[in-house]
Amino acid sequence: MVFTFDPPNVQVAATGATSTHHLKNEGVARMAFKIKSSNNVHYRMKPVYGFIDAGVSIPVEVVRHAGPAGEDKLAIQFAEVPPEETNPKAPFQAGACQGEVVVNLVAL
Repeated sequence: MVFTFDPPNVQVAATGATSTHHLKNEGVARMAFKIKSSNNVHYRMKPVYGFIDAGVSIPVEVVRHAGPAGEDKLAIQFAEVPPEETNPKAPFQAGACQGEVVVNLVAL
């Protein structure tokens, strides 16, 4: 797997909470990423798009707004990009997703 998400699952209070995780590029190339959620009403991610160089880890903030308890999914899509790429959305607008990591979101 090119990306790792640590801790690998998100468990938060259904009444609202923030959880910080780390997204790491375990590959050998610079990658663009896009984070999607199956529930955009109750979850917000920060950042949604970005770049990660090989071997680098960045913090990802998952914010849960108050709502009913339940399970959802987070998908982190990635695509290799050249060093001169400056727009992290561009590869995904062109349909260049090379894979994804799926993370469980659990609100208790």
